[in-house]
Amino acid sequence: MSKQENNNTIMTDEFRGYDTLTKNNFVHLRIDHSKAFSDGDIHTNGVESFWAILKHAIYGIYHHVSVKYLQRYVDEFCFRWNNRENDMFDVVLKQSILF
Repeated sequence: MSKQENNNTIMTDEFRGYDTLTKNNFVHLRIDHSKAFSDGDIHTNGVESFWAILKHAIYGIYHHVSVKYLQRYVDEFCFRWNNRENDMFDVVLKQSILF
């Protein structure tokens, strides 16, 4: 897919580091948290919730995360987040049988 075909929408706060998103042809919607935390469908609540759950797991379950394995922890919690409404046992069982 070329950059011209990319139609992903990304919602962020006002941090200037995100300015390159528009330059790379992303639809970039911003929310100014000094004024409001949401504006209709524009918000960062989903990603903030994900990071909060990941941080609580690191502090409460693992207690320490090595930089070497950080991506694996993030991958695990992406899997958990994407399957949070499914019966986790069934999901893992199905995947273990298929592979």
